[in-house]
Amino acid sequence: MARYHYAQEKLYVAIRSLATGQGDVRARLVDAFMTFHTLKVDDFPPKYREDWKWIQNQLTKHGPIYDYKGRVYKGSVENTMSKIKNSTGRKIATKIFDIGYDLLTNEKYL
Repeated sequence: MARYHYAQEKLYVAIRSLATGQGDVRARLVDAFMTFHTLKVDDFPPKYREDWKWIQNQLTKHGPIYDYKGRVYKGSVENTMSKIKNSTGRKIATKIFDIGYDLLTNEKYL
């Protein structure tokens, strides 16, 4: 379905970033997030909406850090990735891959 084209496009770039980017999985998740941060729950088929919410919650579990003037010093994704284990990052990356792979290869979404 052309309806999910936007999510397919964004997740393709994110998966490429996760697979080929610099650094450990946490650093690659920060980069991948920059490619898909505009995606909304409604951009996904109903079967993936709860998974997408989980991904977003995991990536932003720890809020941003502000400087003394109240400006964002470190974004919530960067802050969260600096606090999680690499194994947790792998779980998040795996979920992103699984959703993206299905959207990109399943005929009912093409």
